[in-house]
Amino acid sequence: MITETEKRGPRCWVVLDLESAVLDHAGHRRYQQMERWVPSDNGRPSRPHYTRGEDPLQTPRWVFQTIVTASILVAREHAEGGLDVTRFVTYSAPEQDETAVLVGVLKELADAGADAELVSWGGAMHDVPLLIAGCARHGLTLPAGWKWMSFGGANTARHLDLMRVFTGGFKMKPIHQTELLAAMDLPGKIVAKPAATAKLIEAGEWQMVREICEVDCVSELLLLARWRQLLDGRAGVDVVEDRLLRQIIELMPARAYVAELQMRRDRRFAEQCAKAANDAAAIAPWLEQGAA
Repeated sequence: MITETEKRGPRCWVVLDLESAVLDHAGHRRYQQMERWVPSDNGRPSRPHYTRGEDPLQTPRWVFQTIVTASILVAREHAEGGLDVTRFVTYSAPEQDETAVLVGVLKELADAGADAELVSWGGAMHDVPLLIAGCARHGLTLPAGWKWMSFGGANTARHLDLMRVFTGGFKMKPIHQTELLAAMDLPGKIVAKPAATAKLIEAGEWQMVREICEVDCVSELLLLARWRQLLDGRAGVDVVEDRLLRQIIELMPARAYVAELQMRRDRRFAEQCAKAANDAAAIAPWLEQGAA
């Protein structure tokens, strides 16, 4: 019997994560001018039903965010099951402005190929809208095979949005990525808590911002491995995870988060050795007796 993987061939996954912050204050001022908005002395919202934080005239919304960092992790299936990391790269300020970051992302998508699939956490509600708005703003064109993203990135055949998958198409209440990672005992948010990212961007702590973005890609990759196990059980998920972490450590040896990833590998290996010893003692106690 021919499997679906054999019909289609090994799949290629592009794990994407973006970091952004409200930096386009000039654009927000243009919006205020278009609305003929003048701040009140008492700071009251512009509409009766708004709180101050909800008022887009006082608090800029996502459309005024600037993409400052993008991490792209490319993983390819191998024919006998499992995954390999083939590329892991980050484009970021201060070396690149938003245009250069977006050009870098488009290059990685083009290099991955027209049949590659996007992987994200909540990307249909965040990363893809930011990406296509930024490309439109800077006059950039999506590469061949990726133009479906211009329609909102909701193509479930090409975009594995892990938030959508693990909430039953958003029928369950949306959850934070950290909740699912904790429930599955997977690493995440190693560098800083999520709420700290905007402040780190404003402070110009670019190395930390890069590593925050990269760790999110690593977490999404490990969630992808768990999801793939539902479809293809030829390679054990623990073996796949260890292989992926080893490859990431080899690709990013100077990153601060590598130490924690290595500690996880070491701990899991020790646990497996202890389990094997216990199983051997229970199943074949004569082995220990013979050794004595």
